[in-house]
Amino acid sequence: MATHCAWIARLAGTALMLLSLPSWASHAIYTGRIGNSDITFVVESRNAVQRAIYSYDRYRTPIRLKPAFLHQSHDFGMDELDAAGLPIARLRFDLASFHRSTPRLTGTWTDYRSGKTLPLVLDLQATIDYDGAWPAGPQPLLQASSSDRFYFRVPMVEDDAVVTAIEVMDKSDGQRWQTIELSRPGCNHGMETIQVVVQQGITQLRMEETAYCPGAVFEWDPTVQRFVDALR
Repeated sequence: MATHCAWIARLAGTALMLLSLPSWASHAIYTGRIGNSDITFVVESRNAVQRAIYSYDRYRTPIRLKPAFLHQSHDFGMDELDAAGLPIARLRFDLASFHRSTPRLTGTWTDYRSGKTLPLVLDLQATIDYDGAWPAGPQPLLQASSSDRFYFRVPMVEDDAVVTAIEVMDKSDGQRWQTIELSRPGCNHGMETIQVVVQQGITQLRMEETAYCPGAVFEWDPTVQRFVDALR
């Protein structure tokens, strides 16, 4: 009986350990078009839940989509959200296969208010998952948060790897304005790694601090036209 109880205890401990491990995620990065407008689209797949953002290349401001459970791959839809978090449009995919086996995705974009529908076409540019990036080397992952002037990217070599740099990109021309090298690696939260906060009129970039992550705060300095470490 004692041996049996010990075996049960070990089994329960193993199950708890497995449940506590982080779930693997993957990201796919696309370029394409909604109607005649060029866009960049990024999707994260984790435990069958799809989270995505996209931006029009003309404006370069990331737009959030409502997370959706991938219960069927055909005729899959995700709602586009406005600044208040309300659905305003729907992106529908003929086949939601967000990996290298399907290099092109097609579907439609529909405005909820007007009912206007436009064709959607996306071509795969890169993937990032637990065993590396394709093509090989760091791939810039667009962040969901942006400021009036800048959007942000985090170079990643594999999913859930630590973050060592932040790319500050100019919305006006899409060029890199600054690369922030982190003095200590930060935790990776995919498209939500960087949070943009305006405090007393000053734009800050924040990375979450936890028991395992040092966190970081970078503040816009108008005198040098750069983000500087606010914790030093």
